[in-house]
Amino acid sequence: MPYVTDGGGGGDGFQVVMSDLLDASATFRSEAATYKAIMPTDGPACPDGGDGAFNQSLQVVVQMIGALHLQAAGVMEVDAAKLKQAHDNYAHTEESITQLCNQISSPLKIN
Repeated sequence: MPYVTDGGGGGDGFQVVMSDLLDASATFRSEAATYKAIMPTDGPACPDGGDGAFNQSLQVVVQMIGALHLQAAGVMEVDAAKLKQAHDNYAHTEESITQLCNQISSPLKIN
């Protein structure tokens, strides 16, 4: 993960560690899959409350729990994609800066 430094390195005292972004992305993705798999997609089993009207209400609550569970897993998947995108953005910026530095040090190579 990005960590706080004493002022050197990245902006505002933070330095981005590229491999940590990829590791975090992979962890979020795998944990999202694990979390999603611990409950059936239609929610947990609905207990019998002994009354038809109560059972109907209870079924709605249980389905809502299932929907919220899937939503939480989806948020983790989105976060994994955002971490991967952050890695890719930093990598692209680093490549662009390296190319610019090479062009400045060797002006004859500028296209």
